[in-house]
Amino acid sequence: MDVIPLVCSFEDGCILTLVPVSVDLTMDEVAAAMAEHFAGRMLETRTDAPMRVRAQGEVDFLPRDLRVRDTGWPSMTTIQVGYETPVAPQKRKAIR
Repeated sequence: MDVIPLVCSFEDGCILTLVPVSVDLTMDEVAAAMAEHFAGRMLETRTDAPMRVRAQGEVDFLPRDLRVRDTGWPSMTTIQVGYETPVAPQKRKAIR
């Protein structure tokens, strides 16, 4: 099993976490793996919306059945996990 280290943030949070994931995982499985580091610890666990994955800085979520190996991501790629809601992605205004 090949493993790739990914850097992950949750929604628009400021904490980055390095997580090794199997290249055979789908984006739904990656979201679940990342949730273990965030949901219920640093943020409230939600059951009303699925967690989704997107590349850092992108607006659109990746297809749920896309596998890590098919993304072409190099090691240490930064991804963002968030809840899919009607208004996702949720953007906060910058504090000035």
